[in-house]
Amino acid sequence: MVDIQSVITKHHFMVDGNGDPMRLDLALSCYLKDMSREQARRFIQIGSVWINNKRVQVLSKPVFPGDEVVLYRGRAGFKKYYEIDPNNILYQDEHLLFYRKEPGIPTQALICDNYNNLYAALLRYIKANHGIPYLGMHHRLDLETSGVIVFTLSKGINRSIHYQFKDHRVKKSYLALVAGTPQFNTKEFTSYIGRQNGRYVCSLKGPGKIAVCQFTKLIERDKVTLIRAEPQTGRTHQIRLQLAFLGQPVLGDPLYGQGHTEMFTRTMLHAEQLSIIHPIHKKELIIRADLFEDMRRLIGDVSL
Repeated sequence: MVDIQSVITKHHFMVDGNGDPMRLDLALSCYLKDMSREQARRFIQIGSVWINNKRVQVLSKPVFPGDEVVLYRGRAGFKKYYEIDPNNILYQDEHLLFYRKEPGIPTQALICDNYNNLYAALLRYIKANHGIPYLGMHHRLDLETSGVIVFTLSKGINRSIHYQFKDHRVKKSYLALVAGTPQFNTKEFTSYIGRQNGRYVCSLKGPGKIAVCQFTKLIERDKVTLIRAEPQTGRTHQIRLQLAFLGQPVLGDPLYGQGHTEMFTRTMLHAEQLSIIHPIHKKELIIRADLFEDMRRLIGDVSL
């Protein structure tokens, strides 16, 4: 699985002259070599085009002399390839929606694409099928990470969900396939996660923010081990960084492990379970997402 951001190309131009404004779709076809007007329209509609650092998806949007127009072309171009699978909706009521995110799908828009992502696809689905015009996002999963993610369907509960995440009251567990055999059965690991030379790093003494996670060894299969990770803090790439620091990087991880292989075509990390207090009913709501086949076939048919 290729990193989407690594295959984005940038095409930009400044609108010249002192005349009347020009339609955006016409300007793209005029200024960019080999760009037809129909292609320009499809790039605009998918959200690839920006005017003066603002995304524009209106074909007739006027551009004026001096405007900077940028087209970001992703690997899939203007292809619309992703819609949600209703079977992956794990729970829905009038306030909340939990979804089993597929691996390889962005949680939210990319700079080159405002269509093929979970947030946009879910919003299309609930508008078309339930007449719900609102979808609130409070956390994300990395591109290659699969599993359970929650969205709000009414603005009135946003404050409650926001503070549950902010105060680390949301309970989360992940499943990770790692290289080798850990020397522990259960381990609570505390470290610091910070940035160094533009990258996130894990260390025992800092600098950075404290990161705490409980790791439990579940299954061993031919030099591959399934680990459950229960983070008590929500640092960026926390589980991947901490497991790599402990000598058991997540298989397929291109940043902190050995990267993709024929067998491990993505980062083998899955958000297994999410637990929140329902803002209306005031009871704990525990939602679980089954593994996808790419991880399941490596550990066999076992009950977790």
